[in-house]
Amino acid sequence: MCSFSDIPADLVQDIVMCTLRLETVNWQPYSDFALVCRAWHSTVKHNLAEILIHRCNGDMPNALAAALAHKKFDTASELVSRSASLTDSNRALLVVSCAGQADLAMLLLTALHHAAQADCLDGQALVSAAARGHSEVVRVLLEAPQHAAHADLNGGQALVSAASGGHTAVVRMLLDAPEHAAHPDCQNSKALVKAAKHGRKEVVRMLLNAPQHAAHANSQSGFALLYAAGSGDTELVRMLLDAPQHAAHADCLDGEALLSAAECGHVEVVRLLMDAPQHAAHADYRGGRILLGAARFGHSEIVRMLLDAPQHAAHADCFEGMALVDAARFGYCEVVRMLLDAPQDAAHADCAGGQALVDAASNGHSEVVRMLLDVPQDAAHADCAGGQALVDAASNGHSEIVRMLLDAPQHAAHAGCQEGKALVDAALNGHTDVVRIWRSWAARDKFLKYDPTPKCGGGGGRGGGGDGKGKRGDDGAGPSKVSRSKVLNIYI
Repeated sequence: MCSFSDIPADLVQDIVMCTLRLETVNWQPYSDFALVCRAWHSTVKHNLAEILIHRCNGDMPNALAAALAHKKFDTASELVSRSASLTDSNRALLVVSCAGQADLAMLLLTALHHAAQADCLDGQALVSAAARGHSEVVRVLLEAPQHAAHADLNGGQALVSAASGGHTAVVRMLLDAPEHAAHPDCQNSKALVKAAKHGRKEVVRMLLNAPQHAAHANSQSGFALLYAAGSGDTELVRMLLDAPQHAAHADCLDGEALLSAAECGHVEVVRLLMDAPQHAAHADYRGGRILLGAARFGHSEIVRMLLDAPQHAAHADCFEGMALVDAARFGYCEVVRMLLDAPQDAAHADCAGGQALVDAASNGHSEVVRMLLDVPQDAAHADCAGGQALVDAASNGHSEIVRMLLDAPQHAAHAGCQEGKALVDAALNGHTDVVRIWRSWAARDKFLKYDPTPKCGGGGGRGGGGDGKGKRGDDGAGPSKVSRSKVLNIYI
């Protein structure tokens, strides 16, 4: 066999990388250079194991990892047979276990000299294989003739890793091991929590129904239920609530599972949590935070369930009406209506200084604005916050809302509020419909004085700003160049 010990390291690296990437060399058949390349490639290919060991400074497990990474399985088999110490064999076993090579694992475990130990490195080979779902490798390690790996090694970490990845076949092998079987409730039922977090329903079922040491659904303060509720998996939530022993509490973590389901709009999960026969979740947990979350995202059916709960119903006016403010901001008409019409503790339309009206007007939600202004009790004031609702609606061109605010039967908005800022912003932004509304309102509002006749002369500007002597008006260029002090002949 050719020796490569005298080849420079950088050249060895080039040789290895080239050989690992090539299976054949396709050069012109009659070229002398092609013949040399073929001969060189053939030599390297047949001595690749020795080259890899030399490249890795004699570290056989690292050389083995390089061969497996490039799927050079023949070379990997040759490297396995060259194990020179028990340490090398154990490290090599970890490498092949990660790669899922059951045949190579068996060769290492049954070698005549320096055979690897399946329980080496505190069971890391088993944990690595279980985490990646390599069931055949797991079986080889558990059934090794000597020093077999224990399924409950390292506190049951192999089971936790397999459960997290949803590898049901591996989980079953670990639980059914004839000796030193893994305990489903190991590490405070961490395997169950991990499986629930990633939606592994079959694994959860196996862990909860294990004949011995079954996992506790209410372990770790109920985080398994929290993850299941947040994902909206009703089947998984039902399994955790209906566990034969140590069932999850629907009110765990001070209602965090209910809050997560409500914010995400999982109606059936919310119903399961609130209707649980024991430890049912309360709709008014955390001072109404759950209602606030459902209203903010417009989940009307969940809002109705929270308000209509037979016991511990949510208060529509919780957090000083912030649920109404959030629903109005995003235009959730049905949610706004339910909060205003709640039979008890109904939200006030004028809560938070009229913030609900301001936000609805600014975002153009005309139906919400109408509801807030027309509610029989505690109706919102159209002139709240110094007329901010009117200013925002005018600035954004919401003409219908502008008209509603000006026509409100009580506490109507003043057309000239905030020194005429509403009109100025509407004109500067080119909202002609809003400006027309002002033209009809100018004479009626005591804060405005309006001259409806354009001052035009022989050559006066179209903007009406001419002096009657043929000079162009200041605002003849259109709304983009209009000044604050002279807007469409309306003077504040």
